Amino acid sequence: MKRKVLFAALLAIAGTQLCACGIFWPADPPPPVSAPCHPTGSGPLTLAIGARANVPKPQLPADVQGLMKATAKQFRQLTTVRVDGSPTVVFAQQPPKPANNNPANERAAAAYVAAAQQSLVKDILAKAPGADVLAALSLSARATPSGGTVVLVDSGLQTAAPVDFVNDRLLEANPSDVADYLTKENLLPDLKGRTVILVGLGNTAPPQQPLDNNQRAHVVDTWKAVAEKSGACVVTEQQANSEPSLAGIPAVPVVAPPAAPAPNFCGTVELGESDNISFQPDSAAFRSPEAAKDTLRKFADVLRDGRHRADLMGTTASEGPVAGRLELSARRANAVKDVLVGLGVPAADLSARGVGSDWPGHQPDTGPDGQLLPGPAGQNRKVVMTITCPG
Repeated sequence: MKRKVLFAALLAIAGTQLCACGIFWPADPPPPVSAPCHPTGSGPLTLAIGARANVPKPQLPADVQGLMKATAKQFRQLTTVRVDGSPTVVFAQQPPKPANNNPANERAAAAYVAAAQQSLVKDILAKAPGADVLAALSLSARATPSGGTVVLVDSGLQTAAPVDFVNDRLLEANPSDVADYLTKENLLPDLKGRTVILVGLGNTAPPQQPLDNNQRAHVVDTWKAVAEKSGACVVTEQQANSEPSLAGIPAVPVVAPPAAPAPNFCGTVELGESDNISFQPDSAAFRSPEAAKDTLRKFADVLRDGRHRADLMGTTASEGPVAGRLELSARRANAVKDVLVGLGVPAADLSARGVGSDWPGHQPDTGPDGQLLPGPAGQNRKVVMTITCPG
């Protein structure tokens, strides 16, 4: 009983100051949940926390708080990293050495957790403008030996090259393309043998415009693809956090989500990522079949009347041989046609064809070295629908 009271007292002291900063900490966190790829506190733990503009005041989930306690009880390293435009390790105190009795070990572990929490109060607030999540993951990887765990709590909206959501339109890029690009440019962190827990990705705060469900999922998928390509076992945790940003921190550029155009029922509309018509790499499979069906349903409502006609033109990015692009783009057009037919549109009123990357709206999507650029490549994977109206 005394050990529990002592730990609670230490945590209460830290929690009071943490709440003053606006960071939420559960008063009595449960132990970490044991699940596939989910650590139990037996290895080192690094927390990379984004406490900057455009993201909600950070909240550590109860299981992560429990993981901190379990790690300290194992006398393993706790590290904290500030995620901003210039990521920095802000706590790297060595764990205490085990004593010869349990009460002393309990006190030492509680004090170690409290010290790590205090570092989040004093040092985690952003000091530099912008956001560099990739650099924070790289720094965390170097601070965390193999067998350890990295927890990233952030919106995931990086504003610095080479993962620039502001200027490179990465909300329209295929997540695997981003990971492949970083691989080919040798820019991935070394996360082999580590577990990465992604918390709250896609959560935003004003002035950053909120992301819809598909866009939030896109951010999660992007960083999951990057971490997995880096060799990590990845766990994702959704988190409902609508708190405002913390005050008095440097401004961060705003990422403009792609605007979904209003349906054009007479004329031409390009259906791409912003309309949920996006495809798996080198495939005619929709990245989100249900979201694609929801988008196409409003067109089907018009095309079912038997008086409209629609031409479906599939396109691709500039990758692979020309013949392969033509074949793939035709399959993508037919994938859209199949959904429309399934929604009741007469097949005779629909035509489908593929043009590969040879069409007037194609965006330049290769760099000087011939490397495929994820953002423009994502914009080039679409189906262009031209609807002919009666009269």
